[in-house]
Amino acid sequence: MKMLTPLLLLLLFAAPLSARSPEEADMLYHDVGDQMFCICGGCRDALLECSMNNCSSKVLQREFLRELCADEKLDAAGIKAGMVKRFGPKVLQVPEESSLFPILGVAVLLLSAAFGFGFWAVTRKGAAPQPAPETPTDEMDSRIERDIKELE
Repeated sequence: MKMLTPLLLLLLFAAPLSARSPEEADMLYHDVGDQMFCICGGCRDALLECSMNNCSSKVLQREFLRELCADEKLDAAGIKAGMVKRFGPKVLQVPEESSLFPILGVAVLLLSAAFGFGFWAVTRKGAAPQPAPETPTDEMDSRIERDIKELE
């Protein structure tokens, strides 16, 4: 019994502490898995939504994702990096080297500038003065008087 206690303590503390609880690992699995694509080439669905019956890629990817999610040392970014390292950048929904983000940034800036210019044009003070209405001239007055006399 005296020999058994130190042995149990040694096993208790020597056991790997790098495993997450199953609930945490499952939550992380779903969070990261929703951001991944199946790379089989036939469906291009999200990894956790791939419904192809003969898809071996999804099984391999899901198993590897489960292994990574169980490792307590890895956060979501580390798990994504591990998936990219093993399966390539096609596994990400938006690859990190994508030109989508700069294009979206430029589009937002252009739309903001257009909106700002439109707002400024509508609300600016000191708008151009409207031309004064024409005043009747002497010639017009005489013509009007002549037409009125003809009508009488």
